[in-house]
Amino acid sequence: MTQTDIKDKVMKGGKLAIERLLEKKRKDNSFVVISNNGNVVKVKANTLRK
Repeated sequence: MTQTDIKDKVMKGGKLAIERLLEKKRKDNSFVVISNNGNVVKVKANTLRK
């Protein structure tokens, strides 16, 4: 397994974790805290695009 293969798997796993988190937050009608141009912002998960 090369370093590129490992990097690809880590990136894919990170994206999958974020997708699952957002889906759970949408179901719970909850907020997500993100950074927007260096500012911390609380956003309803339902307003984020899929």
